[in-house]
Amino acid sequence: MNNYSIRRVLRDLMIYKKRLYLVSMAIIGSSIVAMIGPYIIGLAVDAITHRDLSLILDFGIIYIIIYIINYAFERLRTYNMTYISQGFIMNLRNREFERLQYVPLGYYTYRKAGEIISRITNDGEAMSDFLTFQMPQVLAGVIGIIFSMAIMLYLDWNLALYSFIVIPLLLITVFSISGKIRNYYNETRIKIARLTGFASESINGISSIKEFGSEQRFIDEFSVKNYENYLANIRANRLGSIFSSLVDIIQALGIIIVIGVGATQVINHTIQIGLLVSFIVYVQSFFNPLAQLSQFYNSYQSSKVAIKRIYSIIDEEQDDNKYKYKIEDFGSEIKFENVSFSYGSKLALKNINFSLKRGEKLAIIGKTGAGKSTLINLLLRFYRPESGEIKIDNININDVDIYSYRSLFGVILQEPLLFNGSIMDNIKFNGNYTDDDVINLIKRFNLEGIFSEKDLYENVGENGHGLSQGQRQAVSILRAMIRNPEIVIMDEATSQLDPETEEIIQNAIRSVNKTFIVIAHHLSTILDSDQAILLENGEIKSTGTPEHVLKINGLLD
Repeated sequence: MNNYSIRRVLRDLMIYKKRLYLVSMAIIGSSIVAMIGPYIIGLAVDAITHRDLSLILDFGIIYIIIYIINYAFERLRTYNMTYISQGFIMNLRNREFERLQYVPLGYYTYRKAGEIISRITNDGEAMSDFLTFQMPQVLAGVIGIIFSMAIMLYLDWNLALYSFIVIPLLLITVFSISGKIRNYYNETRIKIARLTGFASESINGISSIKEFGSEQRFIDEFSVKNYENYLANIRANRLGSIFSSLVDIIQALGIIIVIGVGATQVINHTIQIGLLVSFIVYVQSFFNPLAQLSQFYNSYQSSKVAIKRIYSIIDEEQDDNKYKYKIEDFGSEIKFENVSFSYGSKLALKNINFSLKRGEKLAIIGKTGAGKSTLINLLLRFYRPESGEIKIDNININDVDIYSYRSLFGVILQEPLLFNGSIMDNIKFNGNYTDDDVINLIKRFNLEGIFSEKDLYENVGENGHGLSQGQRQAVSILRAMIRNPEIVIMDEATSQLDPETEEIIQNAIRSVNKTFIVIAHHLSTILDSDQAILLENGEIKSTGTPEHVLKINGLLD
């Protein structure tokens, strides 16, 4: 974490100010009490040499009391720090998820869903572990180092200086390995995100995998990515283990020096053996936190990567909704004026010009990749044109409140996304509608044969896997039409319905006074349009009545 990241974490932790105060007091109290223990041990050793049993018993009781007090401080610290870390991560995840709802659709174009999920879940867990366990330990360790150093200098400054000889060696070890550890832990984050992303895509597309008999290919590809993740973790943990072992060796070297010099002083009667024992324990109290700092450093590097990835989502730019106008209804006309758009360097639409008047039906025709979906995404303000303007009632749509603008539209997709819940919930979606509203709409569209009233309350499964294709499309139609939209966009909306049901729905749709934009290949859904546009390689090849466009392009006999 750079200084800016640390400041952000500290700022976000300030909502737990009272609990942080309790944690700080617990850490300081525990550290002070822990420093008394070695001194008591030294006094007890001297009491043993003097064969003073009552004094030994007194010191034993004092040591037990010290242990109990220290345990109470530790419980206070752990309880409050767990509360803080879990609350902190919960808030970060909420902020991440909220930002993901408002980022432009283009954010998702080149990112895998599983990698985004990994940032929310795995990176959050890494931060939680860091805050709950590692950070309090290192704070306690730093205080312990300061107290131990002060007491060691007080007891015997000469012996203390001998124990400090190995500190430069420790610092050299830390700074020489730190960069590699950070890079390795960054690699582990990337690999687990890719693995999660691939697994998520595979599960979502399991029906297609089975359809094409591609199970083994996906198993092999998952194994490769899993092995890459395995190797990345092996490299990171191996270097972390080497780092910890080097710190342990340096710690042992410091203790050996103290024992050698201290034993000489005991033999020469310059210090008592009890003081040497106390001093050795203080040396361990001095070096143990340094050893923990090495483990903390590994966790710190992992958390440093995690917090950077977490805040990178929170800092993403969201949909620009700086508006001059709110729009309540569609008055007269939608107009595209010289609109162009590219995905990176790939041109998707070029100089698109057309207008659609209120109450008209526009058919958009074109092969896959012609630019039909991109045109709709621009109209819905999922993307911004690179050049040109899209206007509604002679107002640039980018100057209109995005929520009031999108409320004008109802979108019916060929492959609708359904959420785990009942059919009733999926139709209502984000609207304040009653069950009667849904039932009346089903009757209005003559869909009682597709959904019984009992069916409406049954769970559809993840992404509606419990429904037939026809039922899924019917839900999509009802979900769009219950909003009573001004403009209805239909993307192959009835292609999965049987001819009889399709005719029923088409008649019901024709009966409503709406403006329609239809993307379809069925001539029955195109020929009754007021105008048609044929897209080819992102450009309008021809416009006019559906019969004219189809005929001059050889699509109608």
